[in-house]
Amino acid sequence: MGEADRPGEQPRTLMLVDGHGLAYRAFHALPDTLATSSGEPTNAVFGFTSMLLEVLRALKPDYAIVCFDSGRTFRHDVYAEYKAHRPEMADDLRHQMERIRQILEVLNVPIMVKEGYEADDLIGSLAAIARRRGLEVVIVTGDSDLLQLVDGGVRVVLPGRQRFGEFRVFDRQAVIERYGFAPERVPEFKALVGDTSDNIPGVPGIGEKTATKLIQAYPSLEAMVEHLEEITPPRIREALRANAEQAFQSRELATIVADLDLDFDPEACRVGSYDRDRALALFRELEFRTLVPKLPEPIQRSAPATPRLQPSSQRMAVLTPADLARLLDDLAQAKAIALDVETTALHPMYADLVGIALATAPGRSYYVPLAHTTGDDQLPADRVREALAPHLRRADLAVFAHHGKYDALVLERAGFPRPRIAFDTMIAAYLLGETSIGLKELAFTKLGLEMQQIEELIGRGRKQITMDQTQIAQATDYACADVEATYRLVDVLRPALAEQRQERLFHEIELPLIDVLIDMEEVGIAIDTDFLSELSTQLDGQIRQLEREIYRLSGHPFNINSTQQLARVLFDELHLPRGPRTKTGYSVSQEVLESLRDAHPIVNAILEYRQLLKLKSTYVDALPRQVHPQTGRVHTIFHQTVAATGRLSSSDPNLQNIPARSELGQQVRRAFIADNRPGYRPFDEPVVFLSAD
Repeated sequence: MGEADRPGEQPRTLMLVDGHGLAYRAFHALPDTLATSSGEPTNAVFGFTSMLLEVLRALKPDYAIVCFDSGRTFRHDVYAEYKAHRPEMADDLRHQMERIRQILEVLNVPIMVKEGYEADDLIGSLAAIARRRGLEVVIVTGDSDLLQLVDGGVRVVLPGRQRFGEFRVFDRQAVIERYGFAPERVPEFKALVGDTSDNIPGVPGIGEKTATKLIQAYPSLEAMVEHLEEITPPRIREALRANAEQAFQSRELATIVADLDLDFDPEACRVGSYDRDRALALFRELEFRTLVPKLPEPIQRSAPATPRLQPSSQRMAVLTPADLARLLDDLAQAKAIALDVETTALHPMYADLVGIALATAPGRSYYVPLAHTTGDDQLPADRVREALAPHLRRADLAVFAHHGKYDALVLERAGFPRPRIAFDTMIAAYLLGETSIGLKELAFTKLGLEMQQIEELIGRGRKQITMDQTQIAQATDYACADVEATYRLVDVLRPALAEQRQERLFHEIELPLIDVLIDMEEVGIAIDTDFLSELSTQLDGQIRQLEREIYRLSGHPFNINSTQQLARVLFDELHLPRGPRTKTGYSVSQEVLESLRDAHPIVNAILEYRQLLKLKSTYVDALPRQVHPQTGRVHTIFHQTVAATGRLSSSDPNLQNIPARSELGQQVRRAFIADNRPGYRPFDEPVVFLSAD
């Protein structure tokens, strides 16, 4: 009885992975800037691992094997020029191939290589063996050659066209829809048109459309040759007559071997039969925290799977006066605390304080809920403010935080004293050149902790809730884990700063800058909304005028904002030089239009139209909507830890990208004014806004 022949059971599935094909695709699809904090390139390893885990999670195969090429194959003996034009593997990819093998080793996914054959041949033969045993087969590859193996029980998974992390599943019908013929005819298609990637020659003069028509008209390459006199036009007939032998050889080169005698033991390649702790250790080394949730659930043998690594800790929700007294006693003895706030929004000027988390030691923490709406008893906010204020003002109490600027500003707006941040783990990680400076990432790579993601607590998408709607017990675990991790990270990052001689920069520039930026964010900047309203009306008129001019130059109205309609006007009707092709047609990007400025007057009009539309939507119309209802000002967020150069950046709104040189950009900048409203101006006398940059 075969593996899938047990009565009442669904057929089991074997996943076969084209190791080299997927690695190559990942290497070229993902940016080479993907690297660990030590500089080790990981784009191919990350892409390979991400796709592997994503398919494991989505399709849930029972078994998995990864096949790799062996080097020279029998195809080189058949045709000496086979793949002869391919360059040597890039050094960065060669080094990553060993890491990919390490990933497969810790996941206990068997690797198969056979001298003289390619990975495709091993996959084809394993698929045939698996089908004879009643198994379903899923093939994961970056190479469409393997589509020839698709049949009723074999599917092929390819990365997405636009995004590598997405994937497309091809069954028999999907292959027919893509090519216009059955999967088994793919080798003959390649024999007719050739395959430049493998240096397989085709029949000169036969392109994809002609090859498709021939395959649809005749059942085989042999039938085409036998009925040459029927083939039209004569040019195609004679080309096929002159190159028939070459076509047969090319078909042989393109055909995947499916009858190799290979050992296949399903139990040796069962998915989930691995040591999760070993996998986590390698993922930490490679800084792959975001891939951890995708790991398959380990199969429980004699012992249960190892739980998430978490240090022992004492966590308390402060709900009663007795709880608060215990917290205050602990704070009185503490020399340092880690602090974090839970809120309802990411922008500190719009966030309501929901709760405060405090760690007085790496394994001892408290959560003080203040505004949960779940109906649970909570201490009055005034009482908590009065109790915590003396400690937040203490000069002898070191306050640790991760993104302390946000925490301090939220607390101050809620009536608490602004804490003075003695160590910010996010800023420290930024100065140390860490690739990922988020708390969860640092806890994973530096402490080996798998921490709960915020989405696990509040959900995502339309069903996402805010922190005040969570249960206090769940919020306590989440918030306390954050401050405990922050406390522990200080002991890791502090000596690293000293080792890299960054202590002076950290303590004398970056930490004092926190208070300066809080003041700037809290004060905000005034804008002249009446001026922007008038400017918006003026721009509306200019945009309508440009629309009419574009319609006149094109000869008819159309949707200028539709890339497809614009491409049709420029390239099909006005016959301007085409740019690169995209998924939806020819590109009409800014770069393409800039290259066509002198080709036709309509191009300048379109570029000006786009510029006016962008400035109007991004600044002129958007800025008045971002005026805070309480202050009457715009409050941007300043970032110390974003720009690679170390400079400040701003967001929500971004005030750094307003054009400075164009006349229109200067007009937008004139909307920023000194606030001389009574009760708002900073001095007794009216002030003038001279300049800012």
